[in-house]
Amino acid sequence: MVTRVHRDAAAAPEPVPDDAVVVTGVGLVTGLGFGTEAVWPRLLAGASAIRELPPERFALPIALPVRLGAEVPRAALAERIRRAVPRSVWNTSAPVCHVWLLAALEALAQAGLWRADGAAERPPLPDAERTGIYAGTGGGAHGFAEAEYIRVYTAEKAVQRDVSRFAIPMYMASALAAQLSLLTGIRGPTLALSSACSSGSMALLTALDALRLGRIERAVAGGADLTLTAATLKGFANLGALSTAREAGGHACRPFAADRSGMVLGEGAACLVLERAGAAARRGTVPLAVLLGGAAASEAHHLLHPLAEGAGMAECMRAALADARVAAGRVAHVYAHGTGTRSNDACEAAALARVLPHGPTVSASKSQLGHTLGAAGAIDAVLAVRSLGSGQVPPLGPGERPDPECPVQAALAPAQPHVGPAGDPARAVLVNAFAFGGHNAALLFGPAPAAGAGNAPGPGSARP
Repeated sequence: MVTRVHRDAAAAPEPVPDDAVVVTGVGLVTGLGFGTEAVWPRLLAGASAIRELPPERFALPIALPVRLGAEVPRAALAERIRRAVPRSVWNTSAPVCHVWLLAALEALAQAGLWRADGAAERPPLPDAERTGIYAGTGGGAHGFAEAEYIRVYTAEKAVQRDVSRFAIPMYMASALAAQLSLLTGIRGPTLALSSACSSGSMALLTALDALRLGRIERAVAGGADLTLTAATLKGFANLGALSTAREAGGHACRPFAADRSGMVLGEGAACLVLERAGAAARRGTVPLAVLLGGAAASEAHHLLHPLAEGAGMAECMRAALADARVAAGRVAHVYAHGTGTRSNDACEAAALARVLPHGPTVSASKSQLGHTLGAAGAIDAVLAVRSLGSGQVPPLGPGERPDPECPVQAALAPAQPHVGPAGDPARAVLVNAFAFGGHNAALLFGPAPAAGAGNAPGPGSARP
């Protein structure tokens, strides 16, 4: 079932000030496909990329109690990256960089800043020195590192070889930002950020801060992770975090459901082009949405477990609402962190009930895409933008039995969400990302400004 976010045909969003931050392009790579237009309808239809991967998929010879995953197919990835970028780029970068580049180039193309026709000569990006790159990743190129280990240490001596001469530049997390800079000519700040599962959201928040301060006019921000390696699966399995519902296949991850048994690892990348509204208007670009604000916080509590009753999560969400100047009742939908683990879901549900007592609809994309770690928050940010544009949201997930440990379960998927006071056309979508280490992040997106209304500075444009 597809739930629709409430839309008032008689009301339109007000124009935003020149210094507001708008989204002008999005890009997506997941186990459900390459490109936002391919992935979005499949998500709305309830499709799942989760499957049991064959043993031969993993070259490292260790026993894996769980082989579930939502994989980005490597053959298709290799084919697409070879068509999208020069050999000098794909031959010196790891697959995690490839998914990042594909998502980033899609976003840049939608924003009107990149030609996706394979042309050898492309016009230079405007304000390249005032454009930044912010790439979040939880683990970097750990798949590449594992492959190198296998080639060097487990091969027979007759075929043993040295480490690749490009091993260091391919392995370093900063390669994501560096390769995109080299490819596009972007000369502003280029950063890689890592805060486990909130890395993509942290990248967006860092870009938002730089744009608000006026340090840059435009940013390419998001996250990428390819997590399905033998060592990563084994590590999460040893923590007891992975779903044991192997017989359920695509329904193995059931966020907020009574029979949830853990998360499923996924792979992917997502990217958003963020611009100051005035810069986008000067280019004649129509925004897709507004990044209203957000917050980042550390729980300072435990390496793996959140604070009881979701206290830290609630604090982060409240801070995001305050930063975005959005009343809680305006939140029409939530893209929850929703991992499908017992503790995380119960804590997040308690936090949602405390901060958003009106009960907005809730989606949990990890039930369909798996947990993409450093890419997760950025993927949900792209989905939030699409929801604001279409009025549609994906279903919560396959779980059907409510869990008394999740006090907002009854409000997770009402047919019609409440969006605030009657006559208020404003609505917002909340994106949560809560990571190991207590790295919490929350983002709030609002609808695009009214077409043709202009973006003149107005009251409330200054930021604290």
